[in-house]
Amino acid sequence: MRLKLNFFNVLKITSVLVIILLLTTAAFTFNIGSRIYRYFYGVKAGVTLEGIPMEKMLPAEVQAEVEKMAKAINKAPVNARFDKETMEIIPEENGLTVDITATVEAVMSAQPREEVKLKVIVLEPEITAEIFRSIDKKIAEFSTSGGGSQGRTDNLYVAAKYMNGTILAPGDVFSFNKATGPRTIERGYSMAPVVGGMGIGGGVCQVATTIYNAAMLAGMEIVERHPHSIRVYYVPPGRDATVTNYIDFKFRNSTDKFIQIRSGAGGGYVWVQIWSQ
Repeated sequence: MRLKLNFFNVLKITSVLVIILLLTTAAFTFNIGSRIYRYFYGVKAGVTLEGIPMEKMLPAEVQAEVEKMAKAINKAPVNARFDKETMEIIPEENGLTVDITATVEAVMSAQPREEVKLKVIVLEPEITAEIFRSIDKKIAEFSTSGGGSQGRTDNLYVAAKYMNGTILAPGDVFSFNKATGPRTIERGYSMAPVVGGMGIGGGVCQVATTIYNAAMLAGMEIVERHPHSIRVYYVPPGRDATVTNYIDFKFRNSTDKFIQIRSGAGGGYVWVQIWSQ
């Protein structure tokens, strides 16, 4: 009798173990735990994002999908600009960026079969065509006459062309080297006399000197200015500004309005005007 009871006990225990083993195997095979978790914590049934099914996805998976969509949509805003060749204003372009966090939250909280759209933010450019059109008051101007070789006069024209149309917002700093450089043959500059010999872009210090004097007349804050090591003949002593690849001329728009630099050159003559709103 005792032997028979022991046999049945062993049989019961073995059966329970087999059932547990089968259930464990089934759970691993069919990923039952994950499915249950996704059912309660994943995206609800039938939810789509821009037509793409999101059902049962977890937050990290939804975010990965949104980030992929964002790459195809995101773009930086483009400021309006002044075309130096056609002398026309090129209109600005708005930018776009996907609000990833808001989009993921919208998908995770969506009701069954809801169609969710990407949460897109429009990025407005800093400088618009309207700002260009509003700059209509000349507040300062200065000109210099230097003459020189053909290469030198060509360099004056090229540097003035690159500088022409530059817009500065309140507080912005103008850098002559950034606006006109790099001064290379490929960008239109020529060999011409410089202090101590010849160099590409020789003569552009006259353009830097002209914008320096115009900025002073306009009451701008001079941030960086270096005098020549020798006397120049196109401005009185102490009114010049030299530039090289290593030293710059800079001024800050210290007004509360947008300003624009308008400049040109020809035959050794350079003129610079500063306009404001």
